[in-house]
Amino acid sequence: MARASIAVKKVTATDLRDKLKTYLKEATANRVVLVENRRQPPKYLVDKDFLDSLVNERESMLATLEILADRELTDRLLTLSKTIDEDVAAGRLLTTADVFGK
Repeated sequence: MARASIAVKKVTATDLRDKLKTYLKEATANRVVLVENRRQPPKYLVDKDFLDSLVNERESMLATLEILADRELTDRLLTLSKTIDEDVAAGRLLTTADVFGK
């Protein structure tokens, strides 16, 4: 899966206060603003949709890792994957509509 790089714009807390609207506009998609302050640890200003997509991707990867950690389940899925094309072609699988109705 190809991922675009994340562009980081460094600003001071003072600059952020002075130009908040400008930096809020800059924090879009894969562009983040790194706010540095001598008195506090650095913070990132990020676009909500961008962060939400990262969180969703993380949850998906954790779910995948959980499945892969279950050796028995992984082996079963790999075995099933070897016959899936034949099963589909032969009509041996049910559709979602068959299972749950329309």
